[in-house]
Amino acid sequence: MTKYCPNCGKDNDDNSTFCRYCGKKLSGIHDINIENKPISDNKEKKLWAIVIVLIIAIAIIGTFAFMAINDNNENTEPTNNKSNEKISDSSVSDVSSVNTKTWHKVDSFSGVGGKTITLTAAGNPIKVTSSAMPIKNYADNYMQTSISKNGFSVGSSQLSWNSKSAVATKSDSIEFTGTGTYDIYISTYELQYWNLEIYEYY
Repeated sequence: MTKYCPNCGKDNDDNSTFCRYCGKKLSGIHDINIENKPISDNKEKKLWAIVIVLIIAIAIIGTFAFMAINDNNENTEPTNNKSNEKISDSSVSDVSSVNTKTWHKVDSFSGVGGKTITLTAAGNPIKVTSSAMPIKNYADNYMQTSISKNGFSVGSSQLSWNSKSAVATKSDSIEFTGTGTYDIYISTYELQYWNLEIYEYY
């Protein structure tokens, strides 16, 4: 039987009291190393086992930490979404407030013969709509509307019927933008009536 030193793991004779390699007292311990490997291999195995356990523990802790971070991010996302919703709501309301502008009728006139109308504009877009109905005959009928400022033409429209036209109402519009005083001239021939409507966009 071989006696192994518990200190250095070397084998000694069975009757040895002290290790012949390191001098450690053997105290009569008989260890049989079946695989002929030094006892220090067991220490290495224990060390490797500890290292593996530590690696597993670190991996588990890292996994829990990662999950905790993700949970925190998910909890904060609804807040961000709410703020985004508020921003989008405000932007939508801004757009809707812009889109609430429309044409508003500010004045209207009617007649049969020619007429001059004075219009004061404050800078919003203006639309002047002319409509007329001819007399039931076969001559040339018309309504001409022209707009000018300080003698310069801003726009004009003409409604006309000839001998081949149906006796029916026609209409046309002039749009412009500006400030100041404008003159609207209406000239007609052989009409039952005409109407003029002025709209402002705001």
